[in-house]
Amino acid sequence: MSAEGVEARTAVAVTEERVGAVADAISRGFIDNEIWAWMVPCERRLARLLPRHYRTMIRHVYMPLGTAWTSPDAAGGALWFPPGKLGRTPLQQARELLSLMPWVGVRGMRRGIAFEELQSRHHPQEPHWYLQTLSIEPAKQRSGYGGALMHPALERADAEGMPCYLETQREANVPYYRRFGFELSDKVSIADSPPLWLMWRAARSG
Repeated sequence: MSAEGVEARTAVAVTEERVGAVADAISRGFIDNEIWAWMVPCERRLARLLPRHYRTMIRHVYMPLGTAWTSPDAAGGALWFPPGKLGRTPLQQARELLSLMPWVGVRGMRRGIAFEELQSRHHPQEPHWYLQTLSIEPAKQRSGYGGALMHPALERADAEGMPCYLETQREANVPYYRRFGFELSDKVSIADSPPLWLMWRAARSG
């Protein structure tokens, strides 16, 4: 790999000037995501909803926490909640809701609420780093970006002796995350929803 290629596959903090590009890249990576497609079956509507949603979440939730990472070429994003910071303020919740309207629709909103309740019921209670989003634009998937973008948080978790947790909507992702120390802990779903694979990475000493 060229020096330029190696540099592209490094993680940098998302800054204001990168928010739009990162949100767009995440959205392109998630356009066929099983849960999003279940909530919003119309791809045209989903393509309009996702960039606005991720711009809102990156700017108002993850950047203030200092836990939004991308690559120098903004090929995707890794968005984490650090230990003890999973909750959102009423203002953040309101911004998130507005970012979904009107394209998510009533049925999509009901499904989203039910799915969030499922996630909440199964979310670990002990302090941990939570990988809420990892998405790379399709043209640059399977080329090292995902591991590079996860690295800063995994490194911090190890330095702090903290475990990590994630959920994935695709069984094919399970072996990928195992490469980074995550192990499958459960598989859950509700009614007609796609399944969700839950994965846990045990704490490591720094």
